[in-house]
Amino acid sequence: MAPDTDFYIRTQYDGKDLMSVQEIYYIDEDGDEHISEQATKICVGINSCGDQGTDLWSWLRETVELRLKGEGVLFQDLFFEDERGNQ
Repeated sequence: MAPDTDFYIRTQYDGKDLMSVQEIYYIDEDGDEHISEQATKICVGINSCGDQGTDLWSWLRETVELRLKGEGVLFQDLFFEDERGNQ
C-alpha cells in the first residue's frame, strides 16, 4: 500500500454506544473501492462498548490508527464511511 493512500473505516454501529470495525477499504484513482485485506485483518476485532469515556468516533479512529501503525501499515489518513465520524 502506498503511504499516500487514504483508508476508510466501515463500521457496524447501533446508534448508541456499540461500534465495531467491519472492514477497511481504500478508493483507487478510478474511484473504485477495494477492501484492504491486511488492514481489515488487523482491525476487525476493534469494538467499543461505550465505556471508553470519550467520543466513540475519536476513540475508534485513534485505536485503528495505533493498530495499523503498530503493524507497519502505511497510509495517509483515516476516514469513516459514515460521515458522522468525520466531523
